[in-house]
Amino acid sequence: MSKVLLDVRNLKLYFRTRSGPVQAVDNVSFQLEEGKTLAVVGESGCGKTSLTKAILRLLPRNVETYEGEIIFEGEDIMKYNEDKFRKEIRWSKIAMVPQASMNSLNPVLRIEDQLMEPLLLHDRTMTKKKALDRVKEVFNIVGLPTDFLRRYPFELSGGMRQRATIAMALAANPKLVVLDEPSSALDLLTQANLMNVLKRIKQEYKTTFILITHDIGTASELADEIAVMYAGEMVEYSSAEYFYTDAHHPYSRKLMASVPTLREDKELQFIPGQPPSLINPPSGCRYAARCEKRFEKCSEHPCTVELEHGAKVQCWLYDETGEVKHA
Repeated sequence: MSKVLLDVRNLKLYFRTRSGPVQAVDNVSFQLEEGKTLAVVGESGCGKTSLTKAILRLLPRNVETYEGEIIFEGEDIMKYNEDKFRKEIRWSKIAMVPQASMNSLNPVLRIEDQLMEPLLLHDRTMTKKKALDRVKEVFNIVGLPTDFLRRYPFELSGGMRQRATIAMALAANPKLVVLDEPSSALDLLTQANLMNVLKRIKQEYKTTFILITHDIGTASELADEIAVMYAGEMVEYSSAEYFYTDAHHPYSRKLMASVPTLREDKELQFIPGQPPSLINPPSGCRYAARCEKRFEKCSEHPCTVELEHGAKVQCWLYDETGEVKHA
């Protein structure tokens, strides 16, 4: 049986604004097993990136609420002070490839210097030669020639820079790598090549990933589990095997209905309306105003119920036993 690497419980992250607190991540819970990939999907502004920032504690100054439990390798790292978290967790055990990461490299530093820096900072006993050897190793892992290490970021193509940032995340051999929209700024062919690289890394090195994406098709390439975020909440959590054939939440079904397929000629659907404000979200189901299956009970906030195959869904369409109450 696989070991649970990450166990997030009742995680909240609210941001302070003049209009009121933005409930970016609201009472989110999930587990991720070692060697698996969790894809977090949903519309822009639903809280996907805020969830990863909460896990990595990359927080802005206007945080109003940051609470819950993040159990990583059996320890609640929420209890760590900032210094201990920075030295023992961030980048060394949990690394991140940020959104628009291919533009995050320093343009005036050579690639090798930027990849060596976190290794030298986190391990004071490491020599530059050992750091360079490790950097060359991860460059080979992501499929880049090692002579490119002496180049500057502007001398690499967009796809190469994206691979370089992935190599930087892998350099310290972390247990968990968070990928925030890793292929969003790339052309389709480069996207496909990048996903092949990630699949090979996952298979050969048993790396655990959290993939943040709005592209459900991209998620299917790598994911073992799917988490659907809506308006700061996780409304469905399911294995990818069953999610793609039988999504349960009405929002998840609409997302699937909006994706074209090669084997089926279907009329693509869209979701009417727009997500609610996270400053003052509805007290009941946050998706109710856009849901074609809403009924009276939806004015109350739904509980999360466990369905067959271990799927979890936050919706009044199902009772506490997982049975469908309303068609």
